[in-house]
Amino acid sequence: MWFAVAGPPVAWGLQFAIGYWISQAHCSQGTSGWTGVGQAWAIALTVVAATVALSAGLVSVALFRATQDADHDEGPPAGRTHFLAIVGMTITPLFTFIIVMNGVGVGVLSPCSQS
Repeated sequence: MWFAVAGPPVAWGLQFAIGYWISQAHCSQGTSGWTGVGQAWAIALTVVAATVALSAGLVSVALFRATQDADHDEGPPAGRTHFLAIVGMTITPLFTFIIVMNGVGVGVLSPCSQS
């Protein structure tokens, strides 16, 4: 149940944090030979994060279907599981979209531009 609710935001947070450090390592002068390697790592990180988010969404759907006869106002544990399954199904598309758009930005934009 907690993976269904916390999986997508944690996957995005880790993708964002690790992706930041990958881009910083990619742009430092000591790693000038990292031309395509940084983007490859960032794209692989995006695929892993999207897979975790989508699998958490599938767990949410499975939990929702398992507790479909329970009302979310019902007492614990069935009511809480039903409610959190709805929350998981609601946030999964949002965080999956954020993860994919972050990965597209890494693939399209150059992280090493001077301002």
